Amino acid sequence: MAGLDMSISGLASGFDWKSVVDQLTNVERAPQATVRTEQTTLANRRSALGQIATQLTDLQTKATALGDSSLYNRRSVSSSDTSIATVSAADGAVTGSYSINVTTLATPSSWLGATSGIISPLHTADVSANAGAPTGPVLSAAGWGATLTAGTVTIGVQNSSGTVTNTTVTVATTDTLKDVLVKLDTAIGSTGVATYSSANDQVTIARPDGKNLILGSASDTSNLLSCLKLFTPAPGASAVSDSKLGSLKLSGSLSSQPLVTPLTYGTTATTGAFSINGVSIDYSSSSTLASVLSSINDSAAGVQASFDSGLNRFVLKNKEPGNRGVVLAQSGSSNFLTAFGLTGTGSSLSSGTDLVYSINGGATAKARSNSIRDSDSGLTGLTFTASKVGTTTITSANDTGAARSAVDALVSSVNRVQSLISSLTVSNRDAAGKITAGVLAYDQTIFQLGSSLRSLLSLQLSGGPSTTIRGLADLGYSTTGYTNELSATNSASLNTALSSQLSEVQKFFSTATTGLSARITSFVKPMVDENSGTLSQRQKGLTEQSSKLDNQLVAMERRVQSNRERLLTGFRAMEAAQAKSNSQMQFLNQKLGISS
Repeated sequence: MAGLDMSISGLASGFDWKSVVDQLTNVERAPQATVRTEQTTLANRRSALGQIATQLTDLQTKATALGDSSLYNRRSVSSSDTSIATVSAADGAVTGSYSINVTTLATPSSWLGATSGIISPLHTADVSANAGAPTGPVLSAAGWGATLTAGTVTIGVQNSSGTVTNTTVTVATTDTLKDVLVKLDTAIGSTGVATYSSANDQVTIARPDGKNLILGSASDTSNLLSCLKLFTPAPGASAVSDSKLGSLKLSGSLSSQPLVTPLTYGTTATTGAFSINGVSIDYSSSSTLASVLSSINDSAAGVQASFDSGLNRFVLKNKEPGNRGVVLAQSGSSNFLTAFGLTGTGSSLSSGTDLVYSINGGATAKARSNSIRDSDSGLTGLTFTASKVGTTTITSANDTGAARSAVDALVSSVNRVQSLISSLTVSNRDAAGKITAGVLAYDQTIFQLGSSLRSLLSLQLSGGPSTTIRGLADLGYSTTGYTNELSATNSASLNTALSSQLSEVQKFFSTATTGLSARITSFVKPMVDENSGTLSQRQKGLTEQSSKLDNQLVAMERRVQSNRERLLTGFRAMEAAQAKSNSQMQFLNQKLGISS
């Protein structure tokens, strides 16, 4: 028997003493339930106070918005003809109606590069199909802007009766300029009609007597005619290149461009810089013409750079309209601007125009762009942007929509606070007569909070910040004897006040210290301040009470466990004694021959 586990309930005694101990333990724990119920009550009250604090903070936010003077300075603006001019307004802009007459739009100035003496001609000497004339360059290496494609072109000759004879000319990239002229002569059927002039840098196809030329067709596969800038001439005329053939290549490197003046660099042997309107533009011998244009356009120089392939010149156009110049400067020994014809003979400024306008039939005025700022017009806070010549009427008025929304938001926030306070402090009786008290039903501080807030909002001030609006009642809001919530008793009052007494509405809400916004803040802040607010301190106190109850529960459970262990120890001793007694009885029965 010595090996028996005496912790097993009833093993020797037959008595389930462990169940008895468990029941006694549960009975002893009963007071803990009361403490936990009290903790739940504290938690509910703390949560309720937090909800009130949240709603009051929202109320303070809505009041602060009404206290912002910029709310009453907003403007709504319109233009009777937005195709002529649009308008924008800053807070506090002047109000009224203004007739804007635009007589001249602003246009940007452009700096035009030279059109001659910059790019080398396609060839240095005249070329014709006649024997002994210079052969000219191989077409694939010619210094024109496009890249020649091999293929065919169609040359048509129309006789006096209107009959057209078409000849297909095959072009190879290995042909020279003279080879092409010979093929053109052959196609037209006349010797010496196709010639190249180095002085003019143009190809001419002379019209055969009594015949007309028709150049190209939809079936052509070579771009030769485009490279030669040749188009079908008018009846009775010869075909002449539309402009000079020597041209810059946008995709070609700077070092490969056919410039009359070789490009030099200033920073190193292969890198240089120039400036436009004080902004430095860097380039190198390997830069393409397209990349230099992109560098200019992406910079803060304020110009749009392009290359006019028809006239073979650079164009720098100001991004902003107005009659202003373009300032160019080369850096060190760099000659980029000179080499590409942007300075020196032939380059010039094409002046833009300033905006010319008048207001309300007054004196003519000018602006450097198509935007008329208040510093130009004298109309504080208004900016007009002109789009075309004509007359439009600009109207600027107080924008009361935002103020109306802010007042509505304040009223809604007040009602949410009051509704919450009412739901937390009221006691309800059900159909059976049972009364259920609100979480804060007996909290006089919270009950009084609703009344105090009502008094604050229903107060009619005499001698306040506004002489005509003394309280919310003057804006159409009031309370009743049955609820602390606000209701709109006269919805027209607010609209009337905003449209005709906006400055008084502003005074009523936003005047420092005495305005309603300041009074609400003074009322709410002492309650919701995170560190010292009344509600914050109340929540902190409830948390401390709950913590003390936690300690109390720990102590109570400790006593329960101690008593349980004491009972268990006693029952184990009883079980051991019973087991010993059973063993002795069994031994005596054996000696006496008594069977069990």
